[in-house]
Amino acid sequence: MSELQTPADRLNYTGDLTPVIERVCETYGVGQLSASSIVEVGYEDCNVVIETDQAKFVAKMFAKTRTPVDITRYATTMEKVVQAGVHHPELLTTDTGETTYSDSGVTLVLMRFVEGKSFLELDRSPSDEERKAVLEQAATVNSIDYEPPYLFDSWAIPNIHAMLEKVEQYIAPEDLPLVEQAIAGYDAIPTDDLPHCFVHGDFTKANVIKGEDGKIYILDFSVANRYPRIQELAVIVANLLHDDGEETLEQKCKRVADEYSEFNPLNDQERKHLPAYALAGIAMEFMGAHQEKYINGNDTEETDYWLSLGREGLRKAQ
Repeated sequence: MSELQTPADRLNYTGDLTPVIERVCETYGVGQLSASSIVEVGYEDCNVVIETDQAKFVAKMFAKTRTPVDITRYATTMEKVVQAGVHHPELLTTDTGETTYSDSGVTLVLMRFVEGKSFLELDRSPSDEERKAVLEQAATVNSIDYEPPYLFDSWAIPNIHAMLEKVEQYIAPEDLPLVEQAIAGYDAIPTDDLPHCFVHGDFTKANVIKGEDGKIYILDFSVANRYPRIQELAVIVANLLHDDGEETLEQKCKRVADEYSEFNPLNDQERKHLPAYALAGIAMEFMGAHQEKYINGNDTEETDYWLSLGREGLRKAQ
């Protein structure tokens, strides 16, 4: 098992980040640095909140594991998303008009900070009005005519068999049949026959923000890919709406399908298979947390949250 890493440990950089951040502020022309802090949640890159004498920003500093191709892919994806009108933090450009900037081994993008809280911070699911706004954003994302180069995401539902192979030995005997049942349901879905499109793939409570301006904002397109369209809705049901009342999984799926279809109509096959896809999403949350805790060494409160969420969701769906 690897040692527990902090977000800063993911960077190709050691020491005080302040000099780098000061140069970031100068290069993007956003004022004099007054304060900065590293965001401690998340498993991938290192996000830094930057305050200047002008405003507040977030620097997404890419992990050392990301290749230049990965970084270009991510920056291009965000540019496409913003151009399409998705509620995403404004992207800043450097004094030479570039979205990305590299300094001392760190490559990053800079975004304007959205005042608000994620639904993870709010510790609740969206209200009826907020849920419809989330689904409108999902429909907008799924309508973008863009196919980024494929990026493997170990947490993505289509990789459910590979994930089981990695973590099966760590799953409690009483939980394993629940996971296997979810996988059997997913295997029965004719995924190749379903409509595919550009999918964010990670509409979780951590990535959906309720802005102080009342808008819903969508963060972190790092694992966006071309997938079956209902994969977007499956993650929303599995995570964002996990603790949304006493509805069954099937009832949640019907409500989400009906509301999403007001913006982007689903076909009968998608509606039929959404519950099994969503249950597979719950299983992936559960197994992904096992991967983080027992293989990657991220034995944190965040990991325990995903473990608990997945276990509860699997048991409730039976």
